[in-house]
Amino acid sequence: MNKKSNEILMHTIVSDKFEKIDLNIIISKLENEFSLIDFIQEFAQEYEEEYIEMLFVYRVKGAFIEVRSQISSYLSTSEDLLNIERIAKTDTQNIFGKTVEVPYWKKK
Repeated sequence: MNKKSNEILMHTIVSDKFEKIDLNIIISKLENEFSLIDFIQEFAQEYEEEYIEMLFVYRVKGAFIEVRSQISSYLSTSEDLLNIERIAKTDTQNIFGKTVEVPYWKKK
């Protein structure tokens, strides 16, 4: 499977998973302003199986980065539905302790 096919498959999987879950429940557990990492940590805690399935699509090094990117894209395109607004990009630590630039949102 080529990279473009993987991207389409991943986008479909993230969308499919998220459309079956009330993400507002996840967002309600977060601070008024939250990062992509905050969202992913809460999502992974509440929906571990679904998060693992998303990562499994890639099964190679870089899976966390790709899934993080797809989740970010989903949140950005669903801001009205989720009642959130993107406010900034800020450096933070990922689950591996590396500094990465991630978007922040605030609740409307």
